[in-house]
Amino acid sequence: MINREPRLTEPLKPTYIIREGQPVKISCRFDAHPRGDIQWLKDGIPIDFASIGISRDFTVVREVDYSALIIKEGFPEDTGSYTVVIRNPLGEARSYTKLAVEDYFSRTPDSDFSDTPSKPTFVQPLRDITVTEGQKLKLHAAINAQPEPEIIWYHNDVPIKDSRDVTLKFDGQLCTLYKDRCSLSDIGSYRLSAVNSSGLAESVCHVTITSAQGAFRENRLLSSRLPPVFIELLKEQTLAEGEKAIMSVKLSGQPKPQVSWYKDDQLLRNTNEHKIINQDDIYKLEIPELFSDNAGIYSVKAVNSEGEAQSFASLNVLSKSFHQKTTFVTTERSTNTSVQQKDGVSNEQGLPPEFLQLFTDTEIKLNSSITFEATVVGIPKPNIIWLFNELPIPKSRYQQTVTNDTYTLTIRNVRENDAGRYSLVAENSLGKATCTAELFIRKY
Repeated sequence: MINREPRLTEPLKPTYIIREGQPVKISCRFDAHPRGDIQWLKDGIPIDFASIGISRDFTVVREVDYSALIIKEGFPEDTGSYTVVIRNPLGEARSYTKLAVEDYFSRTPDSDFSDTPSKPTFVQPLRDITVTEGQKLKLHAAINAQPEPEIIWYHNDVPIKDSRDVTLKFDGQLCTLYKDRCSLSDIGSYRLSAVNSSGLAESVCHVTITSAQGAFRENRLLSSRLPPVFIELLKEQTLAEGEKAIMSVKLSGQPKPQVSWYKDDQLLRNTNEHKIINQDDIYKLEIPELFSDNAGIYSVKAVNSEGEAQSFASLNVLSKSFHQKTTFVTTERSTNTSVQQKDGVSNEQGLPPEFLQLFTDTEIKLNSSITFEATVVGIPKPNIIWLFNELPIPKSRYQQTVTNDTYTLTIRNVRENDAGRYSLVAENSLGKATCTAELFIRKY
């Protein structure tokens, strides 16, 4: 079966008139492949019988090629203009009618509404449209009038006639102008004039035709647009004070992304202390000389009109004394805590990091909240970093707080992808300690 846009084989009658209390059936037949969706409107608004005061005693019939609106008992407030719309992916068709519900004593039962002269009225006016050169051009409007009006189409005030290129149709209600392939000469103002013995009505719209070549270039440009993607991510680095740090990423995206660098969620500017360098698709952040306060979580954010991407990595800065060549042994302090210490006795005075309070494996429900809390001490005071599945945790997603020697990580509205291994790493010049626990998510 050939797919086609909906078309009305039997449109709605132009008018219906009933006396108060009588039933009425407003119906049409149509053809649509694939099958169309059906919608009824009153006075141009989708029908909601409860809210707009129409009688609730009604039935809507929907079949493959037929639809009807049945009002079992009409009342004066049901009077108005009714529209049926049939839509499928290829287009839509509309039919219009007027319903008059008269007071019981206002007319005789045999009165005929269609005999009453009325000037043309547009129940569906023309609408502005934009079409690409070479595509189909279709304009349509719907009119109620008695007697049937004469229809004249104009393009830039010049009358249009049926021709080999242009098809004009009028079924007593629906006016249609159809052209199979439009050109740039079709740009302009279109006017539809309807006139009968009772008066004149006109509707105007504007047609814009875009160049096929310009549309091709635009579609090609749109098709080549891509969100930012990191080809090479930031990498964690551990360097000594006084050394140079260079962090770099390789990035693709169209249009070319705007790139920003951050330390602990604070925007970095291009200065002597932080040199930002861009070359083709390589983006670098250079710190010529490291100090202890340069340690932290660094991130790079790339944004264009199609999306954004971010990469995170931690930079650890060791004191010069700690950078000397030494060997380490790892000893387990508990089932989820490990401590690294230098062999022998350190010449430095102080204490390596040690956990006084640990967090443990936890299971919680989806969309609830969880807080990991640990207390760690050390002399000098340890540098602290939170990890999720061995990667630094961005502060923007998780809430991190510090009170004296107690460190907390709070996750609100937990998602499925928050399940995993969380670690708190504490490090100073005398050693390193880690507390790790698993978070399990229960869906129900």
